Amino acid sequence: MGRFEYMPNNWPPKGWPQFAAVPSSSGQAVAKDIAKARIYGLQYTIESVPLFKMDTKLMRHDVTITGWEYSILNESSEYPVLSFSIMDRFDMALDKECFVTDIRSYSALIPHTRRSANRAVSASIFMIRQIVEGHVPDVNRVLRIYKMHPNQAFLYRNDRGLDPDLKGAFDHQQDNVKSVDRH
Repeated sequence: MGRFEYMPNNWPPKGWPQFAAVPSSSGQAVAKDIAKARIYGLQYTIESVPLFKMDTKLMRHDVTITGWEYSILNESSEYPVLSFSIMDRFDMALDKECFVTDIRSYSALIPHTRRSANRAVSASIFMIRQIVEGHVPDVNRVLRIYKMHPNQAFLYRNDRGLDPDLKGAFDHQQDNVKSVDRH
C-alpha cells in the first residue's frame, strides 16, 4: 500500500542522479504482524526549501524516514529512523558529501564524514525504494548493514570530518564567476 505525490520540477537535486529513482515527495508502506496483533509501517517525506544567495537559488531537501506501530491494545508509537538534509550541488569541485548535513539515525547525530554521508544517502534510497514497492524492511537490520545505526557511530570516530558549513563554498563559487568574467 502506498500514497504518492509527484515531485516538483526541482527534483532530483542537482548533482545527485541517484535520487531520480524517488518518484514522489512522500510515501508510506504498511505491514501486518498477525502473531503480535499489530500493524506497522514506514513513511518518508522530502521537503524542499529554497535558499538564496545573491542571484543564486539553491534548494535544500530535508529527507525524513519515520516508522510507526499500532497494536490491538490501542498502543501506538512513532519514531524517527533516518533523516538528513541534502543541498543542490552547485560546485562540482567540492566533494558531494559536503552537501549532506545533519545526519541522524533514531534522532542520534551521526558524525559527518564522507563515509557516513554516502551511507546515509544509500540507506535512505534503499528504504525509499522498498516503501515505493509496498514493502516494510527491518529498519534495524538496514541501518546496521549500512553502518548507520546509532550504536555504530563510533566507526566514524577516526574519519576525517567534513565541514558542512557551505558559506565558504558560496564565496568560492563567486570567485570562480569573477575569474571567468575577467578572462
